[in-house]
Amino acid sequence: MLIEKSHELRDLSQKIINLRKYAEHYQGFQSREKQIEQAVTGTLPLVQSLRAFRERGIANFDLTQKADSLLKFIANVEAKFQEDREWIIDNENFNNKNFTSTVNQLQKSLKEELSQAWGLYRTEKMPNTNKEVLNVLDRVSAFKPTIQRIRHLDLQIRESNSIPQSNEDFDKVDRLIEELKQCWDGLNADEVPEAVLRFLRVAANEGATLGLLTPEVKDWLAKHGLIDSLRIRLT
Repeated sequence: MLIEKSHELRDLSQKIINLRKYAEHYQGFQSREKQIEQAVTGTLPLVQSLRAFRERGIANFDLTQKADSLLKFIANVEAKFQEDREWIIDNENFNNKNFTSTVNQLQKSLKEELSQAWGLYRTEKMPNTNKEVLNVLDRVSAFKPTIQRIRHLDLQIRESNSIPQSNEDFDKVDRLIEELKQCWDGLNADEVPEAVLRFLRVAANEGATLGLLTPEVKDWLAKHGLIDSLRIRLT
């Protein structure tokens, strides 16, 4: 009887030891899972953006060296994990600081490159909406509604700092830019002569020649108090 009880006690003790070990390992696995999930969560949006940029043909930067460093780390962890699953919960084996640092460096570099490419993309597509010229045109009542729309669109586009993660995100800004171009090119008003409209459009972009400053245009500008708002430059 005593021998049987001792065997039961031994078995029970072993079960307790195994349960404690399992609990410790379970917490360790949970901790590693959380660390890896955080890295994936922070990197995935950038990867989606990179894919969208490449589809547009504007991702001309190279992060191979930093990416290879992270991939090498991950490949080593995966190989060791397949050999011994408990390997990953040892802090000496899986150096979380090195892992986090490598991921953060890659994320930072990728975000900087994407932000720069995104800013350049918008700048190249944006029409020239010179604020000084807009202020001049805004003094003409016939132009006010269009000028207000131009300013609103310009502000929307310039504040679209979120890096696109899909073609749909690109398309949204492209539509705003196209509408801005149409507003600028379509500045029109019944009481404004066509010659004046042509002069103002050209003056606001590449600059108007003196040949466009006809007597009709000059008289109209003088009548509306705009003649002194214009400047002549040599090119």
